[in-house]
Amino acid sequence: MSNAVLEEADPAPRVSRPYAYYALGLLTVVNLLNYLERNAIFALFEPIKRDLSLTDAQLGWIGSVYVLVFSIASVPAGIAGDLGSRRVVIAAGVTIWSVATCLSGLVEGFGSLMFARALIGMGGAAAATAGVSMVADYFPGRRRSVALGLFMAGLAVGGVLGILITGQLEHHYGWRVAFFVLGLPGFLVAALALRLKDPSRPTGLPRPGFNALKQTWQELEGATRQVLATRTLAVVFVGGALISFGMNGLVGWAPTFLQRARGLTIAESTLLLGSWGLIAGTAGTIVGGIIADALRPRWPSARVFASGIGFVIGVPLAVWLLFIHDMDVFVPVFAAAFFFLTWYNGPLAAVIFDVTPSRLATTVAGAWFMFIHLAGDAIAFPLVGLISDSVGLQWAILMLPIASLIGALIVLLAIRWVVTDTAKALTA
Repeated sequence: MSNAVLEEADPAPRVSRPYAYYALGLLTVVNLLNYLERNAIFALFEPIKRDLSLTDAQLGWIGSVYVLVFSIASVPAGIAGDLGSRRVVIAAGVTIWSVATCLSGLVEGFGSLMFARALIGMGGAAAATAGVSMVADYFPGRRRSVALGLFMAGLAVGGVLGILITGQLEHHYGWRVAFFVLGLPGFLVAALALRLKDPSRPTGLPRPGFNALKQTWQELEGATRQVLATRTLAVVFVGGALISFGMNGLVGWAPTFLQRARGLTIAESTLLLGSWGLIAGTAGTIVGGIIADALRPRWPSARVFASGIGFVIGVPLAVWLLFIHDMDVFVPVFAAAFFFLTWYNGPLAAVIFDVTPSRLATTVAGAWFMFIHLAGDAIAFPLVGLISDSVGLQWAILMLPIASLIGALIVLLAIRWVVTDTAKALTA
């Protein structure tokens, strides 16, 4: 099937284009807050370690518990979004993580902080799975990579903003106040998300009746068997897990690395990572999506290519960073590395929706989040902490960019199958 036919076969969303862009903006804010709440903890590792008397391994588990719960909750959240109202799932998720972030400022030990982080992961799973699915429906066809790139920019932007804002709040008011301040905006965003129009279900209401739900479940079960045999998804899931292992591990441990190995304060390290990470991460995520969609009319596999090639360029720069002591050199190399390492965000998400039957989109998104995080950064955070306790943080971090490069090379294998798998998804 030609690429032109694939584009024509994409359904049009049932909302106006201006509304679709409004929804994209709101859902991007949701995703931004999601990763802001997730990554805030990494700016606070050192003061939390000091005040609660924790080890690096315990810090790693505090970073990992979010990922574990996020991963496990992603599949039921995706199923809930496919069977019911995606906007309700999103609003509920934002509310849960906002409450839990505020509670993080009241913890007195390792166990209570773990519990609060678990709740944040549960809320994040609900909002992420339903949110990415709605964006894919708002922007079908050739606009999908750019739209998903903007949405996934929330991952990069929110991640570095979480580190930047939290570091500055901690510097002035302490880490407990920082959690309270970060939790408040989500309540307003949840209220706005609850009013969104669903592009594939205009009323935004669940499908009524037990028989309708039973029929939908049977459709999902049948489509799941088909998706499990999709070769593109297989390599994207495996490669994505390695990418998640490396990228999220790097983001999580970078502030602590700069504070210990380079002697920066919390405020200095988070300002450096946050400001340059914000600029480079936003630019890289958007550029990756633009490149993927611009090339796709002539090269149907362009989204897969854009997903992987940034790592081929960016990983050597990331490895170099671990051995740079001159901060005048460190900053531009960091910006360049982060720019290329964020190319994959939009195109890789678009590939998943391209090769997945639309009726299963939210469930597959949930499975994607579950797999890449359980097999990826859920392992990375505590593993780096454990190795750091033995041989030092610099050598523990070294494995992270290398894992990302291996994952990217695996993703590039999908160039062979993505066109055929996309055609199959459109006729499923």
